[in-house]
Amino acid sequence: MRAVLILLLVNNLLSGSPQENLTHFARGVLAETAGRAEEARDIYSQALSRDSGNYFLVRKVVAAQVTTDFPSATATLRNYAEAHRDNLTAQVDYAAYLRQHAPHDELARRSALQTLELAHARFPHHPAVFPALINLYENLGDREKSLTLLAQELAAERADPDHWLALAPLVETLYPADSEEFAQGQARVMTQLELSGLARPDLARRVSEYHRQADRLPAAIAVLQKHLALRPTSHSLRIRLGLLQLSAGDRMAGRDTLLTVVAIDPDQALAHQSLGRLFQQEGDPGKALFHRAETLRIRGGRPEEALELADEYLERGQAHEARLLLEKFRFHHPDHAGLQARLAIATLRDGLTREAARQFRQAEKLAEESGDPADARYLDTDFQLEFAHSLRAAGDHAAAETRLRQAAQGINLDAEPAKYARAITALAALWLAEGKNEAPAKALLQRALTLDPENEEARALLE
Repeated sequence: MRAVLILLLVNNLLSGSPQENLTHFARGVLAETAGRAEEARDIYSQALSRDSGNYFLVRKVVAAQVTTDFPSATATLRNYAEAHRDNLTAQVDYAAYLRQHAPHDELARRSALQTLELAHARFPHHPAVFPALINLYENLGDREKSLTLLAQELAAERADPDHWLALAPLVETLYPADSEEFAQGQARVMTQLELSGLARPDLARRVSEYHRQADRLPAAIAVLQKHLALRPTSHSLRIRLGLLQLSAGDRMAGRDTLLTVVAIDPDQALAHQSLGRLFQQEGDPGKALFHRAETLRIRGGRPEEALELADEYLERGQAHEARLLLEKFRFHHPDHAGLQARLAIATLRDGLTREAARQFRQAEKLAEESGDPADARYLDTDFQLEFAHSLRAAGDHAAAETRLRQAAQGINLDAEPAKYARAITALAALWLAEGKNEAPAKALLQRALTLDPENEEARALLE
């Protein structure tokens, strides 16, 4: 079965060859796969003798010969290249082979030079040829020819984007960075790329960055806008456009561009991150929080980052959003007591009282069994107050009262009077709901209002 697949694979490559040549090739592949290098080399050579014009076989033979018989490998590749000047790949491969395996051999360098010059004459302005030829001129110390050829390539007309892309590093290498030739050469390359290559994201970004580094932000923005007209799905460059618009001081355009990105693809983290910063600067913490949370959702992060954002959501009364964020992070950090504790609070405030009761107990268990004394901070007064509320909602008033008493006792009255007022208000509300301790309950409510005149719950209970 394996041999059949190999025969099917190479059938096109050896089109027109005798059937036995296909068989030889398959045997060579099997020998090569089995590690029988000499046998594979001999088989490939026999196949090549039957189909001398097949360059694929030439490469297989050379690869098998080069480690043990360098002269034969060189002759095989040279003979094919000289007999097939119209095969560009063979010309480039032969020159590269000589430079790799005989870099200091004068005869080899001259042969490589002749090969590349003939290829350049046959395939003018080809990006696979002229960079190699210029590099070879440089290695031979012939700077004059290098510069002459570079100038010719810069003057080329109707060349494709790959031509100009190949020229960019040559301009940077051969011309001094502060020279007029460098500036003109770079401008020529970028102008031609802008004319012919803006449909390609890599080239559009390169040209845009060229203008940005030259302090031409409007031109940099225009390049990206042209690209997006051709390729509307280039989300990374649409984000880049939005950032450049913000840098240029056009906040409205930048914001709209970035919002368009996340409307199309909500998982673009950089767009969310940039919008989060923008809305924070514009004094819109709600929208900023949303985009910061989306950034964290997409990229992931530390549990502490999730806790910080969840606290902000809870402070804004957005318990549902806090719960969704915490559930994602709890999935990746199931033993983190802090995540479980905040998730219990968010779940309770989101109206899922039964689920919250289970999560409160799980959080307490995680903190107690973690072996890390620092985890006790997650079972703070806020946690106890919320836990008590959960217990009361579940009908366990005795346990709720115990939690509230413990919570009140753990609060520093001088440092957090409003929090203490909240704790004793909850305790008083529990007593009144049970129809007991009415006088002590009213006294606690009076005390709560004294400590925190803004405590509307205490005021309502007294009334």
